[in-house]
Amino acid sequence: MGFSKKEAPNCDWCPAKKTCFYDLLDDAASKKMWRDMRIANRFRPNETIFYEGENPTGVYVVCTGKVKINKSSRTGQQLLMRIESPGDLVGHISTLAEWPYAGSAEAMEESVVSMVDPDSLRKFLSKHPKAALALLREVSRDVRRGEAKARDIAFKPARGRLAGTLVRMMTPAVSKKVKPLVSNLKRKELAEMAGLTIETTVRLLKDFETSNLIKRRGKDIVLLDLEKLKSISGHFS
Repeated sequence: MGFSKKEAPNCDWCPAKKTCFYDLLDDAASKKMWRDMRIANRFRPNETIFYEGENPTGVYVVCTGKVKINKSSRTGQQLLMRIESPGDLVGHISTLAEWPYAGSAEAMEESVVSMVDPDSLRKFLSKHPKAALALLREVSRDVRRGEAKARDIAFKPARGRLAGTLVRMMTPAVSKKVKPLVSNLKRKELAEMAGLTIETTVRLLKDFETSNLIKRRGKDIVLLDLEKLKSISGHFS
């Protein structure tokens, strides 16, 4: 099944709207137009949303689930660049620049992803110029995030990089009685996000577990001491 208006969630009822581009729009007219433009599709785990090198088909918004962005080498090896959560934009920089997608987007779990095609986006920004400032803010946030990752890889020790990755990738606790956790991430993916080898990542995870900073529970990593992990990471990424 392809993209359709039927699959597009209602932005007003979305639990992720406070972290979404939609919430940055400044008036009811722009919000309505954004809602009406969107089409959406539901993706199964490991299903590709778009491929690296393709011409942009639009700007995507993760509504539910998680989406990872991979880059490929000439030999076919893949590198995990980042993981997008509900409310995050995907493919917007390539669409605005009119460049091919710089990476492939793949659903990590069952995910609903909305899309606005390039022509509709241009008409939207022309009609609501203040929305362009909101979109510029999202682009700036992504640039800042990329700069922070480059800085971390250049200057932080391995222990700090892995701690920072765990903090960034965690799902916040719903109450004080429940610990935050990192779910559905393989050791290889953690290593790529932190810019480490798998061997170093495995060793550090064991060290964190021995120090009672984390606890592995099935496929999840429970963060037992979030403040200590933040301190180790030099938390300002």
